[in-house]
Amino acid sequence: MKVYIQGSALSCEAREGESLLLACARGGLILSAPCGAQGRCGKCRVRLLSGQAVGDMPDAEGWLRACMARPVSDVTIELSQEYSPIVSEPGVQSERKPPSPTGTAGVTRAGVALDIGTTTISARLFDLDSASALDTVSELNDQRAFGADVMSRINKAREGGTKELFRLINRQTERMLKSFLERWNLPGIEKLSVSGNTLMQHLFLNVDPSGMGEVPFTPAFLEGREMSGECLSLSAKNVSVLPSISAFIGADVTAGLAALDILNTEGPSLLIDIGTNGEMALFDRAKLLCCSTAAGPAFEGAEISCGMGGTAGAISAVDFTNGALSLATIGNVPPRGICGAGLIDAVALMLKQGIIDESGSMENCPAYALADGVSIINRDVRQFQLAKSAILSGIKILCTNGGLKLGEIKNVYIAGGFGFFINKKNAVAAGLLPKEFLDRLSICGNLSLQGAEESLFGKDFNEKCGQIISRCSIIDLAKDPAFMDEFAENMLF
Repeated sequence: MKVYIQGSALSCEAREGESLLLACARGGLILSAPCGAQGRCGKCRVRLLSGQAVGDMPDAEGWLRACMARPVSDVTIELSQEYSPIVSEPGVQSERKPPSPTGTAGVTRAGVALDIGTTTISARLFDLDSASALDTVSELNDQRAFGADVMSRINKAREGGTKELFRLINRQTERMLKSFLERWNLPGIEKLSVSGNTLMQHLFLNVDPSGMGEVPFTPAFLEGREMSGECLSLSAKNVSVLPSISAFIGADVTAGLAALDILNTEGPSLLIDIGTNGEMALFDRAKLLCCSTAAGPAFEGAEISCGMGGTAGAISAVDFTNGALSLATIGNVPPRGICGAGLIDAVALMLKQGIIDESGSMENCPAYALADGVSIINRDVRQFQLAKSAILSGIKILCTNGGLKLGEIKNVYIAGGFGFFINKKNAVAAGLLPKEFLDRLSICGNLSLQGAEESLFGKDFNEKCGQIISRCSIIDLAKDPAFMDEFAENMLF
């Protein structure tokens, strides 16, 4: 059975009994399904224009959930969302250099740094001889068809989906590598350095991560790995995968700490990587404590009614000036939804205006409109509360275990693509970060990618990663008796 996309030359083949979502994913058309294809969020909806499908009843306008609907004939559908959108990180365009129309512009040895996040994948091309960054591209992770967070992907793997998840990330990585090869007319890519959370490292290498889905949460490997690109059918001669710390504290944290040269910082220093998992590390003298807290995908736009990732049209900043709302969007295009940074701003503003009370209730305002079709509802505030409480509670427990007060932390580093847009004052006002951190915050952007970049240029970086891992002690928040008390208290604004 064929699935045709209105207004596109794309089509895909649907196997018998297969959902539209899976058929599209196999064919290279990736629709977001933040709930893990459980039929709860409705964000994968498509309009059935012709043909028949079972498993979900179209609404009055013909929209149905792609994760539930199974075609029983050839069908034509209309999309309600963009697929596999490509985004640029702030500041990247100024680094980008036009390729030479006559060839490689002198590039004889090329390397690529790759950061594989649960939500976003970023790749950066380098001239290995001059250490110059030439090109950068970021895309939403194609695996989002199987859920927005780590656990939904692990559950898919436990159901026998490891190869399918590997195929998606492998195909996407190769597409990015080929885009560099073609755009720059390169003779080849000598080295690919890969960072990411522990789960993404497993799926990149086609290693079953099922052991991470149940106590005692055991990954198949944590060490760094070296192999030929040919082993993974990738257009890179050599592939290097950076080491992780634990099941839920991955190479993205290892790389970030090494990029910061954390072991040589003066005074107590804290790294917070905010994503679907809130990973953090506290260094004080010889002691390095790490923990991970399940923040959920709210900061990545999932589980938020009008939420979206950091792509064009996402509201990234909200303010109230001259008696009216003012908004900024990624790409400076009309708003289509709101990303994590914009959500923080919106919540801070709603608190200031008294629309949200201390408990998070919006009793007198069923929906706070930001733009046409984009509003904040009470369920969104609740999702934000869960996420911000997880982060804040993790920070406090980590400091307690380190024998430090919040005010004694000298340096606070915020990592992740999310951090490009975050407003420090609003993060504090919304209760995501303690007020003691306000004057000590450094927004560092994608430190995971930066670490992958540095590993392209010498063994000393990999040795630094090893030193960091040898110093790490893991704080298991689930076993800390104070965590749930902190979590309940920090739900309040």
